[in-house]
Amino acid sequence: MNDRRLLAGFCDLGCAFGEPGFEQAETIQSGLRAAARGGYSVVAMEPFTDPPIDNDAQVQLVLTRAQSAATDGSPVPCRLLPLAAAAREHGTLSEMTLIKVAGAVGVSLGDTLPKSAAFLRSVLEYATQSKFTVFVHPSEATLSEEGMVHEGDVAERLGLRGIPRDAEEIGLGILLPLVRRTGAKVHLSRLSTSIGVRMVRAAKASGLNITADVSFRHLLRDESAIEGFDVDHKVFPPLRGIDDRMALWEGLMDGTIDAICSMHRPIAAETKTAEFSQSPYGTIGLETCFASLCTENGKNGNPAVDASRWPEWLSNKPRNILGLRPANPDLEGTWWEFGESWTPSDSNLSSRSRNCPEIGQTLSPVPVALRRNGHDIALP
Repeated sequence: MNDRRLLAGFCDLGCAFGEPGFEQAETIQSGLRAAARGGYSVVAMEPFTDPPIDNDAQVQLVLTRAQSAATDGSPVPCRLLPLAAAAREHGTLSEMTLIKVAGAVGVSLGDTLPKSAAFLRSVLEYATQSKFTVFVHPSEATLSEEGMVHEGDVAERLGLRGIPRDAEEIGLGILLPLVRRTGAKVHLSRLSTSIGVRMVRAAKASGLNITADVSFRHLLRDESAIEGFDVDHKVFPPLRGIDDRMALWEGLMDGTIDAICSMHRPIAAETKTAEFSQSPYGTIGLETCFASLCTENGKNGNPAVDASRWPEWLSNKPRNILGLRPANPDLEGTWWEFGESWTPSDSNLSSRSRNCPEIGQTLSPVPVALRRNGHDIALP
């Protein structure tokens, strides 16, 4: 049964590509191809490459490589917007004025807050002056670095050191007063806990200029996914408890959380398949995010989401956070066949990496073509 629909191009708020430095995991070209096949027309790229994107020359480099990603003369299937590192390697602030002129759309502090609250305040003050949004997962660093999975029943049973919910609660407790003090615009990446949702809800109600996203994996999976030491579910922040998962859905539905992200972090197989304690955090998700959400819609405790909500969380609100206009699907979108299914495999994924929990699963819908500049083109 055919059910073909044209949806506006999605926008991701923080995917990681390997290039420069880790091209064996993902190049900009392969990452943008994977994004397009997942329905994305814009992605914000995280800056923690080698070398990191922390100056105007590095911003210009990744933009140039992104613009040349289509080598056959066809349109670049997905636009890359770089985030820049808020701080340089030796603990100094990045030159935000220069990197903004070069084309960065925000600055990132990464997976944890700086250990110095004074330095965090300086970042927020400088970003405010530069009219930059600061992207950060609001986790207190010392509590986060001590563990590898959620501190809960599964971690205890498997003998793995856990990362407590307190890491997010304390991180937000440090960050939010400084946001109020500086007037900074902050995007909270990858919320993971019920207490985090409650704190963000209260902070928004009080008028703080913050937005937030959640990864699709934290919506669809909880700590039980790491049973059997499954390295493809080892992510940061870790998959939390079932109560946290339900609270994240509630926060998304009531507007506390603005957007859904892919949390795309490719890792080369020879590194990812190490024993659990040595395997790096990360999974790829650009190609499977939307299909996974639709496939599990209304199942396994997930709420039944009306189809009109997906473009809100995957396209319109992420674009607004980046200062972009909403996408017009007639000009920039993806054709999806909702009456068909597909199975991710080593042979049909466009990413260079295979750290994908959905390999072998049946997903629906299927992307069948792109709409760019008002014309239909084949998937890359």
